[in-house]
Amino acid sequence: MSSNTKIHIANHDIPQHTFRMGIETEHEGIPFECLNFNAAPALAQATYPHRHDFYEVLYVTGGAGTHYIDFNAYPIEPNTFYFISPGQVHYWETTVPIEGEILVFTSDFLLLAPADYMVLHELSFFHTVEGHPTLKLDAAQQPQIVGLLDAIAAEFKVHDFRAASVLRAYLHVLLVQIQRICELQEGIPEKASDKLAQPITRQFKKLIAQQVVTGQSVQDYASELGVSVNHLNHIVKETTGRTPGQLIRQEVVLEAKRLFQHTNLTATEIAYRLGFTDPSYFGRYFKRETDLTPNQFRKRIHSGS
Repeated sequence: MSSNTKIHIANHDIPQHTFRMGIETEHEGIPFECLNFNAAPALAQATYPHRHDFYEVLYVTGGAGTHYIDFNAYPIEPNTFYFISPGQVHYWETTVPIEGEILVFTSDFLLLAPADYMVLHELSFFHTVEGHPTLKLDAAQQPQIVGLLDAIAAEFKVHDFRAASVLRAYLHVLLVQIQRICELQEGIPEKASDKLAQPITRQFKKLIAQQVVTGQSVQDYASELGVSVNHLNHIVKETTGRTPGQLIRQEVVLEAKRLFQHTNLTATEIAYRLGFTDPSYFGRYFKRETDLTPNQFRKRIHSGS
């Protein structure tokens, strides 16, 4: 990103871009930034695996290559959004430099009022339950969305105390319009019950992504969400086809895979990082979920097979 972002690299860890407020920023103290890919290409088009402690909305208008988000590869295509949630690992392999716009913000910026939490948890392109964190616009959809991006870019250059409110309002409108397009492209109208269930499931996914190293149980998450264990089991199973326990294990294994692929940490170190007190049990846990031992997985990814 720009000077607003710094890179934190712990010992043998995945580099993390963290949002730094109040230093050479357009709007001091506001955790929001609008820039283009050319503003800081070494960061905005980083070719090394890294993650963020903030959200990114990336709208690509030009360029070619591949965008890797966790363990999935997405082609770099014009008129396409890519959505990065905190904690996800991503990087670029470009054959033609990327052009387009980038919005960077924290959940604190977006969530001003209690009702705003529902907005964030309705967004299917963050903390994805199903589907892909990408969206390609057709010709009819581009004018409205590009107009909103242009309005955000223009407002970001305004320096008065009201700019933050306007930027937050524009961002809300943009994200809601993107969500509507996603739902149209999916072509499956949601039932009224789904409108209530999906946000809870996404909020659950967000919590387990944030707290993957804490070893929380389904009961712990249900309590944090203010629902019963039975209700959480029913909603998550209905919306994803998997149980909360399965999603927790999936998130633990995903984080383990990230660390195996992008760090030199040993299996024992990764086990302790993920809250396992017995590295041998972690090895059995990982093999049960992936059909590979930790060493087999690391050899496979390093051999490229």
